[in-house]
Amino acid sequence: MYRLLIVDDEIHAAHGIEIGINWANLGISNVYVAYNIRQAMEIFFNHAIDLMICDIEMPQGNGLELLAWVKEHYASTETLFLTCHADFDYAKQALQLGSFDYLLKPVRYKELESVVMKAIEKVKAEREADKFTETLKHYYELWSKHHPLLVERFWFDLIHHAVSLHPEQILEMIQTRNIPYHPNSQFVPILIAIHEWSKEITNRERKILEYALRNAAEHSFQLDGVQGLTLQLSERHFIALFPAGHPLLDHPSTSLIQELSTYISNCETYFYSKLSCYVGIRTDMREIHHAVEDLIRLDTDNVAKSKQVYRIDEPAILPKAVALPNVSHWLELLKQGAKLPLISEIHHYLEDLKQGESSAIQLQEFFHDFMQMVYHVLQLKGLQAHRIFTESMSPVQVANATRSISALKEWSSQIIDRAAQFIRSVEESQSVIDRVRRFIKENIKQDLSRDDISEHVFLSPDYLSRLFKKETGISLNDYMIEERFKYAKELLISTDMPISSIAAAIGYTNFSHFSKMFKRVTNMNPLEFRKKCKNG
Repeated sequence: MYRLLIVDDEIHAAHGIEIGINWANLGISNVYVAYNIRQAMEIFFNHAIDLMICDIEMPQGNGLELLAWVKEHYASTETLFLTCHADFDYAKQALQLGSFDYLLKPVRYKELESVVMKAIEKVKAEREADKFTETLKHYYELWSKHHPLLVERFWFDLIHHAVSLHPEQILEMIQTRNIPYHPNSQFVPILIAIHEWSKEITNRERKILEYALRNAAEHSFQLDGVQGLTLQLSERHFIALFPAGHPLLDHPSTSLIQELSTYISNCETYFYSKLSCYVGIRTDMREIHHAVEDLIRLDTDNVAKSKQVYRIDEPAILPKAVALPNVSHWLELLKQGAKLPLISEIHHYLEDLKQGESSAIQLQEFFHDFMQMVYHVLQLKGLQAHRIFTESMSPVQVANATRSISALKEWSSQIIDRAAQFIRSVEESQSVIDRVRRFIKENIKQDLSRDDISEHVFLSPDYLSRLFKKETGISLNDYMIEERFKYAKELLISTDMPISSIAAAIGYTNFSHFSKMFKRVTNMNPLEFRKKCKNG
């Protein structure tokens, strides 16, 4: 809720604003009234004011002076001027001081209400931005002070099997690194997997929030960082290690699951992340790497659901059978350019996969069948896939697309949209030919090749040549020659450039060859053509 302050030396005017609008409907819980600057300052001292509606001309100081004081001491407060004075200098000063708006009396309540709503939206947005900044700042300070510990290195070596897992070797590591464990200690690993971030964040913000997730896990699960701790395995995976005697493990089906569910919910609210947690079984230290690998495999195969708690010792749920996609029908839809029906059918199929407890393997199979269908249609249309999907098919993009069903739905829609766009451009062949002609004309001074032109219109060179000959009755190479010599004739007529320079201007470094080609096109050599045109 928000707090509003009305400042006006006219008592009736202030009272009219106070009762004329249903402030509660705007999310304003408290409305304060002041009749001069001194009273307004006292209210600021005692209450947090989010929005101020203020007159300008008042005794004991005007509203512009009050605004300057507010901006200095309470910068987050938004100010709206409501005055009888239509003075440009007043309005200019108000805007320079940072007022939200400047309205003239008398004002209709509907208009005032609309402006107040916009001001509140700005206050709300600034609050959320400040909250996010403060969260980052808090965890950045903790993160910057954090240093690797020997106990973390010990666990990394065990989990990644970087050292011998023989009991004697583990005992030696414990003793030499002064790790406070018994060689026979047991732990329960819990994998924390980040499925996605719910807002756009920078790489730096992501690193800070990753640390925040880890820090929050240690606090939520009462892990002291030694006897129990969290480790970051990758950008997506954390592991929380619970010692066997941890109180939350007494009733893993109740208290632990409840704590993990609460942690997942809080992380979505405060750290903009959607997580799932995977609970392992009690494990000896020398077997911890196998236990962690099993949990990661469980997460890799979870492509449908997030914000869940899973236990590895629960009976496996067999995937429901989902019919293979009707790729032949999809292929025909794409050939016809029926983009929306095709996307709808693909999304429907992926939703069926989601309901059928689909696996990562099924997503990979769908991905390859889907791309085979797209590549086949592009080949039929003479389009080159690598020129269309350069960014969409990068290893990172493909890995992200096949991570979950929701990601695959979004990615497949983008692929279909882009493919349909270029298929449509091919079928509108005249527009393609026009683009080719325009490109040749604009780059006539360049040493253009057939590959340069085909790349410009995203077609294969052979397909473009066939299409151009079909639509114009002349080969692409002959057309380029005609255009070059048309430009040469223009230069011969309109300029005094040396003929050798004109030859070079259209890409001929051999003057003799230029003259022969020119005569073949015009039945005259360049010098004869120039003399005839200038004399006749």
